[in-house]
Amino acid sequence: MNSKTKQLGLAGLAVGLAAGAVFVWLRSKRPAKKPAELPGQSRIERALDRTLIRARRQATIPLDPHHRYVIFSDHHKGAGDEADDFAKCADTYLKALVEYNQQGFTLIILGDSEELWENQIAEVMQTYPEVFAAEGRFYPNRYIRLVGNHDNAWEIETNIRRYLDPYFPGINFYHGLVFRYQNGSEVSGEILLAHGQQGTLDADVFDFLPPRILPLYRLFQNLTGLGHTSPSRDDCLRGQHDTMMYRWASKQSKLLLIAGHTHRPVWSSRTHLEKLLGQFNELLALEPAQRSGDFELQAEQLKAEIEKRAEKEPPCNDTIKTRPCYFNTGCCRFDDGDITGIELEDGELRLVKWGRQMGEIQRSELEKAPLSKIFANL
Repeated sequence: MNSKTKQLGLAGLAVGLAAGAVFVWLRSKRPAKKPAELPGQSRIERALDRTLIRARRQATIPLDPHHRYVIFSDHHKGAGDEADDFAKCADTYLKALVEYNQQGFTLIILGDSEELWENQIAEVMQTYPEVFAAEGRFYPNRYIRLVGNHDNAWEIETNIRRYLDPYFPGINFYHGLVFRYQNGSEVSGEILLAHGQQGTLDADVFDFLPPRILPLYRLFQNLTGLGHTSPSRDDCLRGQHDTMMYRWASKQSKLLLIAGHTHRPVWSSRTHLEKLLGQFNELLALEPAQRSGDFELQAEQLKAEIEKRAEKEPPCNDTIKTRPCYFNTGCCRFDDGDITGIELEDGELRLVKWGRQMGEIQRSELEKAPLSKIFANL
């Protein structure tokens, strides 16, 4: 078979796969009587079940009394061009890494650290040598990497050895990681870390595609917009995916799910917008005698923040979530140069943001709670 015939064959296969993707996508849009009947829900639940079983067997870490972990996801390091969203966040991320390294934290990368759907590996490595070097200072004892849906190139061993070994010699990737939390002599619960792409078309249905076929399928998606399953690009997909991951986590016994993938921070199953709305309603519910002197100012500030947040991340497909079992790191590619992540230190969980304040890059805590309290509320 000559090269032209091979190319036609590959193109034909890609078109066939794309047609299949369109069929599955259209099928997923059909209304269902119950949320659990959505086609994507069962795929996600089966995939997360497999991830949890595998992580319990291969990657379980007991949380010792003085643990320190920081979890970042979805950097999408590019080639330094206009399409490279991480470029605005690189300085912020480097500042955070310096602080965490000095404080003895273990760095966990939850997937999609590089944007390898749109860039060649060599381009990314050449653009951010200082970032890889900063991450490499945590390796080998304080550095863990998980696989994301944009990490297909890292599924190839030769790519890992050629490009990552100079910074992380002999590194291995995980699909999931379990922390076992103990309060006293009894096991109080588990924390599953996973990128969050489990059960999507790209991750499960077409994960068998060889490297030569996958770019053709990606090209079809980018040109037509059909078959896309990336919640990072669509507010409604983002809300739907968060909801489906929450539904799986809510069925587990004493388990927290920490994911990335959607690029939206979530704390105790609530988005930041939902938290602000809750605060606003609590403020308005105060009796006149309970209201402080700056009540009107507080109300106006909260209202303005709610409007700003709703415009930036319009709510869509979000549902009422009653169990504090689902958390999301957010991402390291916000347009304003901010990054968000999750810290796990000495029995306390925190959602943090790093960004510029008063001209300097600083860390701020968005949420925090003891693990004992979170597990007690499950």
